[in-house]
Amino acid sequence: MELVLAKGANAHIQNTKKFKTVLIEYKFRSLYEPDEATARTLLKNMMVTNTQKYPSQKMMDHQMSWLYGASLSSNSQRYGNHHVVTLRLRVVNDKFIGGDETLLEEAFSFLREIIFHPNVSDNAFHSETFHREKKNLKNYFDSIEENKSGYSLFRLNQLLFKGTNQVYLGIGDVQYLDAITPESLYNTYLKMLQEDSIDIFVSGDVEEERIQQILEQSKFSNRESVTADIFVTSDLVNPVVKKEESSDVTQGNLLFGFSSPAYFSNKHYYAAMIFDGIFGGFPHSKLFQNVREKESLAYSASSSIDNIRGKMIVRTGIDFSKRNQVEKIVMEQLKDMQLGNFSEELISQTKEMLINQYKQNDDHQGKALSKIYTNELLAGYNISDEEWLRSLMDVTKENIIEVAKQMKLEAIFFLKGEEENHA
Repeated sequence: MELVLAKGANAHIQNTKKFKTVLIEYKFRSLYEPDEATARTLLKNMMVTNTQKYPSQKMMDHQMSWLYGASLSSNSQRYGNHHVVTLRLRVVNDKFIGGDETLLEEAFSFLREIIFHPNVSDNAFHSETFHREKKNLKNYFDSIEENKSGYSLFRLNQLLFKGTNQVYLGIGDVQYLDAITPESLYNTYLKMLQEDSIDIFVSGDVEEERIQQILEQSKFSNRESVTADIFVTSDLVNPVVKKEESSDVTQGNLLFGFSSPAYFSNKHYYAAMIFDGIFGGFPHSKLFQNVREKESLAYSASSSIDNIRGKMIVRTGIDFSKRNQVEKIVMEQLKDMQLGNFSEELISQTKEMLINQYKQNDDHQGKALSKIYTNELLAGYNISDEEWLRSLMDVTKENIIEVAKQMKLEAIFFLKGEEENHA
């Protein structure tokens, strides 16, 4: 069921008996700008920490306990050219609680308190909470380099998207943090509330009329929807750029970035899924079997395709001394795909695994909502399960080869050990 609460503010009710919980998500979407993303990340942390009615974390926790152990979380992420802040509350369905038939109303009331009544006075966020959360976010930014795999991916992205705002993290960048004040953050809050495209999702065994009545209590103003294309297109990085850094690591992180022809809903989308599964996405893939298992050149080897930004990433964890061998064999596996050196049996196996993965996602409440939001609302890719299955099964070996031939290497990033500098 779809509801229009105001211009640019919509609700989507997914009535299903699969789950004993009700999942509620409020998604606020704007164009991605790194400075605003930084402020919005801090803002979402503030909003789930305390409110006017519940001015301490302890009081927030007590309220969630009173809601039969409800769980509250928030998220800040980039979808291509867009930025989305998500506020999420999961609560047990009151159908399974004897005697309390207003739990859902109370859950929405709690969310309305979070959204419409943050801990603000005199047009500024609560100072003590603000400085604590700002410090926490600064510490998080500082810790990113400690996650060597994530840091390596971040550095590869900087090579792939040089000169664009895609080089920044979805949560923004630490360089913009110092300038944020309690007053400026309140302005960020007002802008998000008044100007963002809003999508509210409710998933669970619920009565649609009841949810409609509850949602109509949220008074959102009309706003213009974000119309800019979500998809990121970029010129081919040519010649291939290679960069290496040293760090205190015992295992090298060698990452490859390729341009990909596949975007959500375009003609290469399904063939690219199967290509990725055969190339590096599954345990039976060429990268896993040949780079990791057969040649023992890597501790890990996998690939993934970004269907919003038109890229394929290959990630390997290796001994420092095996870099050249791994580079060579990874490119050999791609060449094999381009030459069609894979069997129909492997195609069928990959299709079966993709179908199982698709079905498993539908059995996960959060992933099911994420699929709807990303595919249908953001990418404009509204398709039934039957159409998805048919499109996947219709992919031929020639389609996969066509995709493989359009995968072009753009960048390689290598994070090696510090001792390698002295070898």
